[in-house]
Amino acid sequence: MNDSMDLAGVRRRKIAKLVEDRGSVGVRDLSEAFGVSDVTIRRDLRELGKQGVVTRTHGGVMINSSILADLPNEERKFVGSEEKDRIGQVAIELLGEEDVAFLDAGTTALAVASYAHRRPNCYYVTTSLGVATRLMEQDIQNFYLIGGAYRGTNDSFIGTLAISAIRSLSFDVSFLCCSSIDIERRSISMNDEVYAQVQKEAIASSRRNIVVAHHDKVTVSGFVHTAGFHQLDGIITDSGLNEESHAQLMNAKIEVMLA
Repeated sequence: MNDSMDLAGVRRRKIAKLVEDRGSVGVRDLSEAFGVSDVTIRRDLRELGKQGVVTRTHGGVMINSSILADLPNEERKFVGSEEKDRIGQVAIELLGEEDVAFLDAGTTALAVASYAHRRPNCYYVTTSLGVATRLMEQDIQNFYLIGGAYRGTNDSFIGTLAISAIRSLSFDVSFLCCSSIDIERRSISMNDEVYAQVQKEAIASSRRNIVVAHHDKVTVSGFVHTAGFHQLDGIITDSGLNEESHAQLMNAKIEVMLA
């Protein structure tokens, strides 16, 4: 019985990943992909629906993108990893040779940090332990890790110590992660209320604010709004962004860079 439950759990994680990659998938397609009956797939989808991972549609299922922001950081690393890698490469090219850059806590900021060796003379500041580790692995000499209370969900340090440290600094560029890019409200949001306060301080301390986000973050609703579009200098996302959303962002007078 336990083995059966373990296999079902593994299959459901794979189903969630497949649906995330494609956006939406039919029951029959899933049945053929995993070699199980339609009845088994529908049972899996009911369970994933209860968990809030997917939204069921007529004859299929689509990803509930807002849930991705609440996954543990280690799991989110594998969501849209190729797109995030391209975003990271575009972002690092925006830095001058000796700019001071704030790298937010999030897997897309981690992708930016992966290319810091292309700007080795810049100064990097982060609240993320994983980002700091990635910078150290590249032998980046000028980086600072801001401490505080550790939050495992997004692998970051939060609280009054972190906020106080950020207030004492000034950044040329901040690369910001988010849970949502809300076109209707013309703002970005975080699902984590506590970390949202840290991000707000970084935005206030930065000369330029650039959002780095996978296209599935566009139009997804978030909890705490951290910045309006008027406070941002651009959004770097991937080419999976649909034409309608791209046009709406451009109409909102915000620069969009596609990776």
